[in-house]
Amino acid sequence: MKNFIKYTIIILVFAGVSCTDDFLERIPEDALTIDNFYSTPEELRMGSAALYGNPWFDWHDKAKIGIGDGAAGSFNTSDGAFRIFQMFTVPADHARMNEAWRSLFNVVGQANMLIFGVSNATSTELTDADKNLAIAEARFMRAAAYMNIVANWGPVPIIESNIDFLEDYQIPTNTIESIYEFVIRDLEFAAGHLLVSDLPGRVTQWSAKGMLARAHLYAAGVGQSGTRDTEHLNKARDYAVDVIENSGLTLMDDYADLYMLVNNNNPESLFALQWVDKGAGWGIQNTLQAYFAAEGRLTGVGDGWGGGNGATPFMQDLYEDNDQRRKATFMYFGDHYPELLQADGGYDYELKSGAGSAVKKYVIGRPEDNPGYTLSFMSTPQNTYMLRLAEVYLIAAEAIMGNNGSTSDADALRYYNAVRERAGLEPKSVITFNDILIEKFIELAIEGRNWHDLVRWHYFEPQNAINFISDQDRGSFGWEGDDRYVQNPLFITPTNASFRMPYPEAEVIRNPLLNEPPVDYPFPN
Repeated sequence: MKNFIKYTIIILVFAGVSCTDDFLERIPEDALTIDNFYSTPEELRMGSAALYGNPWFDWHDKAKIGIGDGAAGSFNTSDGAFRIFQMFTVPADHARMNEAWRSLFNVVGQANMLIFGVSNATSTELTDADKNLAIAEARFMRAAAYMNIVANWGPVPIIESNIDFLEDYQIPTNTIESIYEFVIRDLEFAAGHLLVSDLPGRVTQWSAKGMLARAHLYAAGVGQSGTRDTEHLNKARDYAVDVIENSGLTLMDDYADLYMLVNNNNPESLFALQWVDKGAGWGIQNTLQAYFAAEGRLTGVGDGWGGGNGATPFMQDLYEDNDQRRKATFMYFGDHYPELLQADGGYDYELKSGAGSAVKKYVIGRPEDNPGYTLSFMSTPQNTYMLRLAEVYLIAAEAIMGNNGSTSDADALRYYNAVRERAGLEPKSVITFNDILIEKFIELAIEGRNWHDLVRWHYFEPQNAINFISDQDRGSFGWEGDDRYVQNPLFITPTNASFRMPYPEAEVIRNPLLNEPPVDYPFPN
């Protein structure tokens, strides 16, 4: 564990992206020193902007979808870098696992250093409100990172200050309950000090409240059996409803429009990673199109290796007829996309892969399909959603239902059906936990969220979560003419251990305490 502490003890915000947008503009590196970095409110804003991109890159590049959709059973692939998550065969020394761990703790480390630097800034130009705003952004990012960390690995060390562990990097893991408490405390601070509205892309009080709704929903099941903690459920409900009813944010009218480059930072986006074209650099761009585009002519820049990626048979069976989200998420044989290959009149997907489909989400096309933006090899400037309003609607519906087997509560139905009706589907008059889970699977497919919903289900109903996965067909397809069929069914029965990814081998060697029982974190009174 010394590695991520060692490298984040330096102020790594120097890695922040640079572009013409004021939000992402950075201070010239030759003007930065420890003494002068945080001298003005503008410099605080520039410092915190770096937390929206580069530190997340190695986790985002492959592990986010590999774990979040591969392990969940919604993503089918022949790519070994992704497939190990789908098969629950992730070795402790796997490069993607090490990258994910390093990246998420890099977010924690950089957030900690921002908090440290701002807290110790002495400039008379900075007010307490200026400082608290920057700290709130950092604590929001730290909380967001830890929510991913705990969902992937379970008990891990809580690192609140890098400096405390410079010499003693053998740190005990903390309990899952402690980690969620830590996350909630960070988000409560963020909700109290972020702005109600801000520049497009910046997180706000509503972003923090939306994340609090998610955190409380997840925490409700920790340490429970069969039912969940009602206090957490009630808080999840209250935060979600507050965001829905009072934020002024709205669902996009057309689901497919969420994934158009021109709609970065739209009114449905509560938190998104902010990317720019990499230019001559690396780690500041969205790479997903390179991995997901079904063929190279879709991108026109030398990548497009996604011919073997698509939806599992299980995922394909979830879609109801006329669900508009399907075509915006996965390409099926014969689908036409007028926004791709526009110079040729659009793109017709006519490949017959073992995945029986291809990924559409985050595939935005060639540079000439996106005038006004710069796209290059393995690089687009498309945002990556981390929290959308649609998820908050579904959180509200589930939290209102609570521990009941089903609900016909008017508000729960209104929130749930708003998501369905946007997709062109008929509303329901009664909903269950499974209805909401499936709706999330469809709504959030290829956004790295679905596995985390299975993990938090496993907290309080482990056998039901195992059974859900065991019933998924994760196999591959064959073709008879233009018709696909499941040629090689694949059913995997996970164990309880499958719901935690292995700690990276190198980190266990550095910190053997990772394999010891977790302890409660000593929160201040």
